Amino acid sequence: MITLNLVSTGQKREIKLRRIYGFVKVVNLALIIITIAIAMILLVAKITLQLKFNNIINQTTLVTKNNRGYNNHVREINNKLSFIEKVQADFIPWSHLIKSLAEMTPSDINLYYLKLNSLDQTFKIKGRAGLRNSLLDFKDKIAATAYFKDIEFPIKNLLEKENIDFEINAKLNLSSLADL
Repeated sequence: MITLNLVSTGQKREIKLRRIYGFVKVVNLALIIITIAIAMILLVAKITLQLKFNNIINQTTLVTKNNRGYNNHVREINNKLSFIEKVQADFIPWSHLIKSLAEMTPSDINLYYLKLNSLDQTFKIKGRAGLRNSLLDFKDKIAATAYFKDIEFPIKNLLEKENIDFEINAKLNLSSLADL
């Protein structure tokens, strides 16, 4: 059998180009369909991710709002603890000093004025002593304690023998008070 080819070379070329054009057209159409499908998938993924993101933002906002009260409460407690710590750091155990002073005071001495100044670190006491010897004994006991230093005992305290109104000034040794 003989094959006859009655088509001219120009027409053969044209047929060949039409086939190539048809193939390219099919490939382009397939690429466009695939691109549209991928775009749709990406769009759905973007919408899903956006919804999830918005949901997470809403949840974290709620958590933040809920925790804000706790955070404020914790901050308030921390401020109170800092204040208490400062108060404890500045605390001076005056009761030990007053107890010690009461124990060393003879029975015939009455104290009617006591001033303790932590800023100036001074101590001032006024009272009435029954006898001069009791007053001197009291002064010696004060001088012997570690709480007081630089004791000022005016000479006028010794001018009378009985019923002596006296005044004693001294510097406080706050470091010895803090050790209590």
